[in-house]
Amino acid sequence: MAALGPEKDMIVTDPVCGMRLALEKAAAQHEHEGWAYFFCSNACHKLFLAAPERYSSSRRQVSPAQVDKEP
Repeated sequence: MAALGPEKDMIVTDPVCGMRLALEKAAAQHEHEGWAYFFCSNACHKLFLAAPERYSSSRRQVSPAQVDKEP
């Protein structure tokens, strides 16, 4: 059996609608200014792409560098 990474049980929040979901269930993901953002749907992802500054001001997501450093 393969070892599971730390992201297996990670819960993320869609920055557009605020929905909390398991990382593995994210419909889309996007990196903006070094931060990883995860989305519950392609619709939320498209809204983010249209105005990332509107949704990225509250950095509640985990940066890729932080994911690699967590146990």
